Amino acid sequence: MDERFKNKGKVLGHFIEECGEALAAAGKTVRYGWESVNPLPEAADADGNRETNRQWLRREVADLEHAISRLKKQQGW
Repeated sequence: MDERFKNKGKVLGHFIEECGEALAAAGKTVRYGWESVNPLPEAADADGNRETNRQWLRREVADLEHAISRLKKQQGW
């Protein structure tokens, strides 16, 4: 691989991944409501606590904001 292009898509790939995760959280929130939780056993933490859709979406938006910041920095925007 040409060294000029090595890792060029990494930041964009991270941005795309975070967009998808934010969309998933937003979609579940629209469908099931802000305070709904994932009922699957693997969705609970070690103490049995479950994240609400509100908490999940907040976390995903923060991750997306970070990915946007990285992309803007890389592209000089």
